Amino acid sequence: MANGEDEPRNCAVCGDRATGYHFHALTCEGCKGFFRRTVTKSTVLMCPFAGSCEVNKAQRRHCPACRLQKCLDAGMKKDTSSAPVCPPPAFAHLGPCTTSAHALCRDQHFHGEASHQVHQ
Repeated sequence: MANGEDEPRNCAVCGDRATGYHFHALTCEGCKGFFRRTVTKSTVLMCPFAGSCEVNKAQRRHCPACRLQKCLDAGMKKDTSSAPVCPPPAFAHLGPCTTSAHALCRDQHFHGEASHQVHQ
């Protein structure tokens, strides 16, 4: 009998395959990146259809305003960073971890390589 960890989990925003908890919500890499980029910009997003757009895997790029609202409704928090405290091992040549952050850095490095892949 399979336990809950073996079953694929879906993104709370678009329904794609979730890769983990990002900004306090279970999301895919696409929605994680969208949310991170959107909250760092100071642009105001407006939906031309009064906020009634469907946000799913196929249509998640159609309306950024509705996608952002669905991110917020799913529990994503703007004030929380999901970036690692230290650079991933691929970028270790840029500088060592600080002593105070070493434990957090080490824990994030060993949670799996999939969470540290660079997407181009």
